[in-house]
Amino acid sequence: MGNENTMLARWQSIEYTTAQNFDRRAFDLVNGITVVPGAIGAFRKEAIEIAGGFTTDTLAEDCDLTIRILRNNYRIVNCVEAVAVTEAPETLNEFMKQRFRWSYGIMQAFWKNRDACFNPKYKGLGMISLPNVLIFQILLPIFAPLADLILILSLIWNHNDPDSLHKIAIYYLVFMLVDMLVSVIAFVFEKERLSKLIWLIPQRFVYRQLMYVILFRAIRRAIKGESQSWGVLTRTGNVGSLD
Repeated sequence: MGNENTMLARWQSIEYTTAQNFDRRAFDLVNGITVVPGAIGAFRKEAIEIAGGFTTDTLAEDCDLTIRILRNNYRIVNCVEAVAVTEAPETLNEFMKQRFRWSYGIMQAFWKNRDACFNPKYKGLGMISLPNVLIFQILLPIFAPLADLILILSLIWNHNDPDSLHKIAIYYLVFMLVDMLVSVIAFVFEKERLSKLIWLIPQRFVYRQLMYVILFRAIRRAIKGESQSWGVLTRTGNVGSLD
């Protein structure tokens, strides 16, 4: 990322490394990459034509096209040597707009291709990637706030019980250590500076809550059947050169 000049941009940089890039490496092994990223990606013209080209019925046209290409037995390959410098939203308003479009568009793309989910005919796409979208990007995040609420209530109910508080603290510490370990591995794979992980803990406490809000807005819009425009993000031009 070329504009890590705000806390929000730094958090997005961590997410790109620990989630998106790391996931893409794994899904490459099963030919299940569902999005060829807009920042840097290339398609064969023949593959686009056979898949039916870009469509306008989702807000995640790159995701929809990639899925349709996979359904036509092509292979989507992750190139770990490729380097792209992108500009992330620097303000909360711009970030919320972008992520709402992503979340809503991915739901649309999943629903459009729902017949491939859990369908062994589509191999990695049908048995791994689309179920991953359904479970980890739609269903589990809906219930994730309950886990946070239960943690808070547990602390309140057991505030006079040192043993219970000790157990809660140990479990949460183990969770954070595992999360940190996975993040370190992702940073090593991507050859990123480990010092950036100093922002990981505050990111986990704040960033995740923002994603909950975005997801619930997208789900509400989907249930109501309302349309959503692609929208325009404000560009600052603050992208710098790579180190």
